[in-house]
Amino acid sequence: DKITTGPLPEHYEPIESPIDTNPLHPSVVSDPTVRIYKEDREFIGSNKDFPYVATTYRLTEHFHSWTAQSALNIIAQPQQFVEIGEKLAAEKGIQKGDMVKITSRRGYIKAVAVVTKRLKDLEVDGRTVHHVGLPIHWNMKALNGKGNRGFSTNTLSPSWGEAVTQTPEYKTFLVNIEKAEA
Repeated sequence: DKITTGPLPEHYEPIESPIDTNPLHPSVVSDPTVRIYKEDREFIGSNKDFPYVATTYRLTEHFHSWTAQSALNIIAQPQQFVEIGEKLAAEKGIQKGDMVKITSRRGYIKAVAVVTKRLKDLEVDGRTVHHVGLPIHWNMKALNGKGNRGFSTNTLSPSWGEAVTQTPEYKTFLVNIEKAEA
C-alpha cells in the first residue's frame, strides 16, 4: 500500500528548513512520510551551514531547457544569474554584477548577482530568513557560440520528495552564498 500524508492538508517544513521547528505544528517539523533514500541522508544540509533558502524557477521567456538555445532568449538573458534581496546582498558585500558562488550540501554553482527589491527577508518564528532565486536555464551548450553556458541549478537541489506525488523539494532547499573567487 502507498503511504500518504492523510485526508487533510498539513503544513510541514521542508527537510532542509531555515528554522528548527514547525510554527504551525511544533510536534512534527518535516513530513514523516517523505520519500528519502538512505544514500540521500548524507546530503541533507543544516541551516547552520547553509542559512539561506533557495528556490528554482523558470523565466517567462523559457520553456524547460529547450528555449535556452533560442537566439532571442540568449539576447534577453545571456548569462546565468541569481536573484538576491538588497538586504542580504548588503550583509554579504555583494554588488549587482558580482560573480557569486551558491553552495548546497550537494554541490555548487556560480552565477552573476542580480540584486533586487523583489526578494525581501522574512521574519519566521523569531528568525530572519533570506532567500535567493535561481532560474534553471543555463546548463546547455551555448548556441553557435552565442550566450554563456552555465551550471545546472539541479546540482544544488535535493532528490527527496513528498509521499503522494513524489515531487522533489526543488522549490525550497538550503544554500550559502558568497562572492566567487576570481
